[in-house]
Amino acid sequence: MFADIVNVLLLDGKPLILPKELKPAKKDSIYKDKDLKIRMQERDVAKVWTQGNIRLALFGLEDQTVVDYDMPLRIIGYDSAVYRAMLLERDKSGAEFSLYPAITMILHFDYEKHWTGPRTLKECFKNIPAGLEPYVSDYKINVFEIAWLPDETLAKFKSDFRYVADYYSQMRKQGKWQPMPGKVKHIKELFDLFNVVTKDNRFIEMYQNSKGEVSDMSCVALDYLREDLRADVEKEVRAEVEKEVRAKERNEGKKLTTLNHIRNLMNTAKWTAKQAMDALLIPKEEQNKYMERL
Repeated sequence: MFADIVNVLLLDGKPLILPKELKPAKKDSIYKDKDLKIRMQERDVAKVWTQGNIRLALFGLEDQTVVDYDMPLRIIGYDSAVYRAMLLERDKSGAEFSLYPAITMILHFDYEKHWTGPRTLKECFKNIPAGLEPYVSDYKINVFEIAWLPDETLAKFKSDFRYVADYYSQMRKQGKWQPMPGKVKHIKELFDLFNVVTKDNRFIEMYQNSKGEVSDMSCVALDYLREDLRADVEKEVRAEVEKEVRAKERNEGKKLTTLNHIRNLMNTAKWTAKQAMDALLIPKEEQNKYMERL
C-alpha cells in the first residue's frame, strides 16, 4: 500500500518502487525543548527505498485529518533529523556512504475543506523584515488532498488504498459512499486506516464482521450502507409527513374561511345554511360536513 501511494502520487502511477525494496526506517528523532528537556518527535510512517545495499531515498507519510498551520516547521524538523543522522552515519562508515534524499508526503483526509495551511516555510512567517526576504531559505512541503484527486489519478491506485481514496472522492462529490467492488488484501490495516481518518467506528464493526476475509468490498460495507439508507428513508418520511401536515393545515384554513362565508350569508341575507352553501357553489356531497360544524 505504501509503495502504491508513492508510485501514484509522486511517479504518476509508474511502478518504479517495489514493495520488497522498502525497508522500515527510524520514525523518531530527539530534540531539546525550550527548557532544554529531551523530547521525542515521531513521523507517522517512514520507509527507506533500497536496491541491494544502496539506499536511494527515504519516504515519510503524514496522515492529516485537520489543517496544521505549523506543518512546514514540523516537516523541516523531521527531514533535518534524517540528514543529521546521515552525517553521523557517514562519519562512522567512511567515504563509501552515499547521502540520499528525504521526501515527506502529507495526506490530507478531509472531503469538506481544502488544505488552507502554509505549503512553504516562508508562508509560516507573518512578515519578513524588508531586505531580508531574498536571504531566507524556503522549504516546500508536499500536500496531497485525497478527496480532490482527479479521477484519472484515483484509477491508478492498485492497492487497498484505492478504497480509501474512492471513499473520500465520493463523499466530496455526492455526500454518500457506494463501495467499489473488489477483494481486500490487507484487511485489518485497511479498516484501521479507515477508522482513524474518518473517526467512524462502524469501520471497526465491518472488520469484525468480515472475520478476516473480504472477497468483495461492496458486500462488507452493507451494514454501513443500510444505516445510511435508513437515515435517507427516515429523512424522506419526515419530509412527506411535514408536507401532509402543511396540506391539512391549508385545507383546514380553507374550511374555516368557507364556514365564515356561510355564517355571514345566513346572518346578513337571512338565508338558510342550504341556500348559503348553494350560493357559494359548495358540492352537495360536502355540504353535510359543513352542516355539522355550523
